[in-house]
Amino acid sequence: MNTNFQRLESQLALSLKAWKRSQWQRGLSLALSGFLMLAAYVYLIEPAWPWLWWSGLVLGGSAWLYAMAKYLLVPLLRQPTLTQVARYFEEHHPDLEDRLATALEVGQKEPDRLDPKMLERLFRDAVQHTQQIDFADQLRLQLAQLWRVVLYTAAAILLIGVFGFSGLFRTRLASYFTNRPAALSVAKRLQVQPGNAHVARGANVEVLAESPEVTASEATIYIAKTGASWQSSNMSVTTQPGKFTHHIFEVRDTTRYYVRLGGEISEIFALVPLDAPDLKQLRVTYRYPKKIGLPERQEESSGDIYAPIGTDIDLEAIATQALTTAEWRLGETEFQAMTLLADTLARASFKVEKDSYYVLRLTNRDGLSNTPVEYYIHATPDEAPQLTIVQPGRDLRPTMLEEVPITIAVFEDYGLQELTLVTSQNNGAEVRHDLLPAITRNRPANANRTEYRSEKLLYLEELGVQPGDFISYFVEARDAQQKASSDLYFLEVRPFEEEFYRSLSQGGGGGENADGMSLSQKEIITATWKLEQSRGKISPEELQKSSAAIAETQESLRESIKNMADHARMRGNFTSEGDAGNLVQYLEQAADAMAEAVPFLENVKPGAALDPERRAYHFLLQAEAEIRRRELTQGGGGASSFAQLQSQEDLARLFKEELDKLQSKYETLQNNQQQQREAQLNEAQEKVRELAQRQERLVDLNRQIAREKQAPEEQRRQLERLQREQEQIQRELQNLSRQMPPNNSAGSAAGSSQSQQLQENLQEIAQDLQRAQDQLRRNNPANAAAEGNRALERLQRLEEQLKQRQASSLRENLAGLHDEFNELAGQQSQLQRELEQAGNETSANERQRWQQAQEELRKQSTQALEQLQQAQTGASRNSEDQKTARELRKLAEELEKRGIPQRMAQAGQALEQNQIARAQNEQAEATQGLQRAAKGLQESLTQLAESSEEKLDMALQETQRLRQRLEEAWQQAQNSGQQNEGQQPASGQPNATGQSQSGTQANPQQGAPQSGAPSQEKLHPDKIDWWNERMWENAKQLENLRSLVESDSLLEGEYNDMMAGYRGVLRSFRGGDPQRLTNIENALLDPLRRFEAELAARVAVLQQQERLLNVRDERVPPQYREMVEAYFKKLAQSKKQ
Repeated sequence: MNTNFQRLESQLALSLKAWKRSQWQRGLSLALSGFLMLAAYVYLIEPAWPWLWWSGLVLGGSAWLYAMAKYLLVPLLRQPTLTQVARYFEEHHPDLEDRLATALEVGQKEPDRLDPKMLERLFRDAVQHTQQIDFADQLRLQLAQLWRVVLYTAAAILLIGVFGFSGLFRTRLASYFTNRPAALSVAKRLQVQPGNAHVARGANVEVLAESPEVTASEATIYIAKTGASWQSSNMSVTTQPGKFTHHIFEVRDTTRYYVRLGGEISEIFALVPLDAPDLKQLRVTYRYPKKIGLPERQEESSGDIYAPIGTDIDLEAIATQALTTAEWRLGETEFQAMTLLADTLARASFKVEKDSYYVLRLTNRDGLSNTPVEYYIHATPDEAPQLTIVQPGRDLRPTMLEEVPITIAVFEDYGLQELTLVTSQNNGAEVRHDLLPAITRNRPANANRTEYRSEKLLYLEELGVQPGDFISYFVEARDAQQKASSDLYFLEVRPFEEEFYRSLSQGGGGGENADGMSLSQKEIITATWKLEQSRGKISPEELQKSSAAIAETQESLRESIKNMADHARMRGNFTSEGDAGNLVQYLEQAADAMAEAVPFLENVKPGAALDPERRAYHFLLQAEAEIRRRELTQGGGGASSFAQLQSQEDLARLFKEELDKLQSKYETLQNNQQQQREAQLNEAQEKVRELAQRQERLVDLNRQIAREKQAPEEQRRQLERLQREQEQIQRELQNLSRQMPPNNSAGSAAGSSQSQQLQENLQEIAQDLQRAQDQLRRNNPANAAAEGNRALERLQRLEEQLKQRQASSLRENLAGLHDEFNELAGQQSQLQRELEQAGNETSANERQRWQQAQEELRKQSTQALEQLQQAQTGASRNSEDQKTARELRKLAEELEKRGIPQRMAQAGQALEQNQIARAQNEQAEATQGLQRAAKGLQESLTQLAESSEEKLDMALQETQRLRQRLEEAWQQAQNSGQQNEGQQPASGQPNATGQSQSGTQANPQQGAPQSGAPSQEKLHPDKIDWWNERMWENAKQLENLRSLVESDSLLEGEYNDMMAGYRGVLRSFRGGDPQRLTNIENALLDPLRRFEAELAARVAVLQQQERLLNVRDERVPPQYREMVEAYFKKLAQSKKQ
């Protein structure tokens, strides 16, 4: 026989023997192990419940027999052949192909039929391909060595048991059959749970004692802590007979205990407290989506996560002890294992997809786990950037050589990607300036947004602008998903000589009226631009309505400008004015451009209407510049004819008539908008008050639940109800934040700042409410009450801020009306003095001029009275201002009875009929009515101030106003003395400006001494009366400050000293003593300045105190909490020592 074949056959046979041997070893090891387990069950477990004991024995025996049959008998009865073994190796070694099985079959069945050489090659090939294969090792069962060890160990244990403990086993087994009642009695003895146990330190342990004596009525537990004596307590009876319970609270030291029930006493058990693992630190790594554009960020977190949708989160939990396992669960899913990076460090990762929560469970080597805490995941939305133009924040009128600084502040939550200043000169193309490279970033600790600031300096000289040109600009900011824009602002280029124009045209009013043309068009451009920016954000119906309203306004302005152009052309033809053509051309070009814009607006294409609107605005600015140039030319004096001057006055009157028509429309629209804002503000204030009341009730309920020990099910039900109410309050607060009306009463920059502060306060309240809601979800009503109380305090402060904002708006309106009535009273008084000085010998031209001035005052007073009525209506809508509303209504009724406009109209008629005495009487009545209006408004302003800070702030504003008026008059008198030293023109004659001194002045200091001061240090005797009247008026207004400062003893003393000095100057201000300017500054201005400084310092102190109160409620940032806690621990220890 071939040796190679014999070699193959012997190797296969040996591998088959190894397989059989491993099968025997596995089967016998399982048989012996199962037998030993059955023996241990019989010997060790007492049959407390016989049927259960026998059932366990039968099931164990059945399992043992099944294992014997499956792993011992069946494998040995099915003996494989060598050919099957060869096929097995070929399946596991594909490179053998059929060599091994073919060689085996040929060698066993047909060795003589084939050529010996061929057989030799066949066998040799098979041997060569199987040289590297260990047949015995591969055919042997897996874990063969383990089965061999188990077999030898089980056999050894069986031999030891048979020869060493067979007697005890037989005795034990026999007792089950011969003494069955005794076995049952042993099983039903006193049972105590948990017995000996390891518990978490500080945990509460429930001890259960159960006796077979169901009639037992009481049980006693004895407890002894380390180093203490035994203490007894009665156990509580449960609903099950013979079962008692007792709670051992806060097990912090080893505690021993036993139970006595009837005649039975349990053994002594021990509760050993061990420290459960706790979370020492939690690091959160945020990997934001690419569209957000923020870099990866890591922070030490309190657990709750605030991140946009799509953010990848890596959690690294650092435990206080070595861990065996760490698990986490997201939402309602199953717990899954965390990756253990070290014995105290575990990691988990997930993606933020929606609002949810996660739980961490840490287990130490003693098998103790921490108390799982729910940490919440808040999928925060990516808010649009919030823009504020800090400087200048309003329209400006620079010269063409000025440099205009623009400062922008942007608040963004996740990252700013674009910041662009967009400028446009006249109606030219937009120019975009990238401001992103020059920004500065500031993100305060524990803040949710970053503040970006950037500056840009516009060099008007480089832009080549000329007087009559304009530059519009706005700012765009974009984050990853949204874009925001600021308001549209204008820079109108004015000539250098504008101040000179104004000084030459005092009392004329033409240029002042002409400014209304461009102002109206600028408002239309702004409205159109805002409408284009809001496209897509408002409904198509609202877009159509707004566009139609702007089109109607544009058409009205076009008609007015067209009428002005026609009248100007006709006037130029009649008066042969050579330069009227330019003005007419500018007006006609403006009207034509407006005509182009109207169809676009009617067809709801505001973007396309902007170009013709801007061209119209440019032409109007050029027309205004032409009007100012003509005023300068015609105001030269000698070269002007009476016809040209008359033509100029007629043209100015025409402009004013046309613009008055538009002004009434704009004032009506503005009043409606103001009323709408006030209504929204009232609604917001009422809503905040309602939310504060509801939040206060929730805080009380949370505290009540925290104090009471309720059943877990009842407590859970109440907390779920409170959680739903808390969510409802939070949703309503979010709706209020979106509907909060903007503040436009204090100018763009100040109003935007106040609105920004309100929005930030609303966000802080929302965060506090969210934290309170999280605590409710964690079944922690005490912490929920603390967080909710912080939100309540912020809501109450927000309510006060809204009250102050509303009161501030009303105060601003009343203060403006107060100043307007004061100014009107001064102008009326000055006009009355001019009539007295003129006497009965007046010319027709003077009476006509006085009549026109009286008519202008009548219109202004009528408008002021209408505004007073609107202020009273606005105050009546607010429940907090009802007293002020009643006082304003009484004042309005009294002024209506006085008939101020009617008195002025009768004075004008008297002037027309040359009845000077009658005109003076009517003017005196009108002056008294205007002064009564100013006094009544001052009283209402005083009533509006409630807190000390408000009163002092109002006193500060009034003091500043009086000081500025007195300084202006003093400086004007001083400058007049420098310019006209040695000149004393008679009253009523023209001064250096070409205007009559007795003429009506357009500035606020009407009647102030324009000239005639003998020197810089002397006050002309003719002006003593004017100064006397002005200072008595200021003294009356200063008297109104007493009620505002009387609550502060220090300020009241300063006020009394100032008023004593003031009255002393007034008593000595008689006769013709010319040394008055120095006295005015030393005795009046200096004390007023010192009092103003004291007021400002006191207001600053009160504001600082308010800021400190706000800081008191701020949360400690996470990175500083450990330091703060350590500080207070050391402080407490030092106090104990």
